[in-house]
Amino acid sequence: MIEKVDLNDGLALLRQPVLPLVSIAQFIYLTGDFASVEEVIAEFPGDLETGYTCYPEPAQVLAPYADLLEEFSALKTGAAPGTPVIGVDNQPVDAMTATTALVAQRILTRELEQINSLLCAPCGCTLCCVGPTPDMVQRYFEIPLGAEETAFFPINRIDSADSRARKIDHEPPLQVEGRDFFMRPDPVLVHWQPGWSLVLPTGSRCPNLEDEGRCRIYIDRPQVCRRPQIFPYIIEPVEEGVQPPAFRLRQSLLAVVDCPYVQLLRDEIAAYAAACELEMLFRQNKA
Repeated sequence: MIEKVDLNDGLALLRQPVLPLVSIAQFIYLTGDFASVEEVIAEFPGDLETGYTCYPEPAQVLAPYADLLEEFSALKTGAAPGTPVIGVDNQPVDAMTATTALVAQRILTRELEQINSLLCAPCGCTLCCVGPTPDMVQRYFEIPLGAEETAFFPINRIDSADSRARKIDHEPPLQVEGRDFFMRPDPVLVHWQPGWSLVLPTGSRCPNLEDEGRCRIYIDRPQVCRRPQIFPYIIEPVEEGVQPPAFRLRQSLLAVVDCPYVQLLRDEIAAYAAACELEMLFRQNKA
């Protein structure tokens, strides 16, 4: 059974969230005489204490995100964000709110990917890699893939005009040879309207999952497999697969409690969300 001591590397990052430092850097940059955010980062003190934690080297914490912080430069020039963001009332938010949310979403996506790698490896869990068990409500588990990522899965494919015209959860379900698409014993790739998915039916497992639980393609694993079971929902797509994209402001952090490390670190994850001024949502994925 996994213990907190096994997760110390990931916990260290979870206890020093970057978003509070981003807010400080953004304020100093926009109100001061700085040509770039990197100049602001260089001016950070050797240590910095917030209401949540103490950062011994705040500049080092911010440095890996300097490229994303440069997007704040548009606010100095008065340029509108290239991606529309709406509020819960479906009305466009102001440029400051939109840009701040877009940048924060990208920063947390990058930060949480690193935290996930440090928490997931010692956890040794394969819940994300297998289909539902017979006692679960779900009949399949979906792993969204980019078109280029399907090459790593040499299995049967469903790619028809009917599949491409619908989403995975459309009712009635896609029919294949007179059966619901998920009524099969083995995994299958399906080309839906938004893109490709690896579908893991009940009792199946990812074809790249070895018997001892290791991933055969870990170095080349899909983007979705690199994401944590702690998801930033500062913004979310108004509609999946639509180009150009538009987003709705959510200001939330979602954690999937199926994951053993989420169960173990529930308090620490909630504290991380509070430090980032995000609403904390815990949800069960498989039931």
